[in-house]
Amino acid sequence: MMWCYIYRSTKKENCYLYMEQENDFSHIPEKIMAIFGTPAFVMKVLLDGKRRIVVGTSQEIEEKIKTDGFFLQMLKEDDFKV
Repeated sequence: MMWCYIYRSTKKENCYLYMEQENDFSHIPEKIMAIFGTPAFVMKVLLDGKRRIVVGTSQEIEEKIKTDGFFLQMLKEDDFKV
C-alpha cells in the first residue's frame, strides 16, 4: 500500500503518470517527458486495492512505481466502454 501522485499529460489525451514523490520527474525518461508534455497534477491517491483502476491493479501499479520510479497509464477509447 502506498500513496501516489497522478499527473495528466498536456500533450497526449488519456495519458497519466503515477509517481511516489510529488513533482519529482527525475525518474521519467526524457523521451517520455517530451511526448507527455508539462505534467498537470490530478490527484493524490492511496493504492490500497479499494479503488478501481482501469489499467492494472493497485499492487501492479505499486510494483511498477517501485521498480521504475513511475507508472505510465495510456488509455484507449475501448477503456471507456461499459
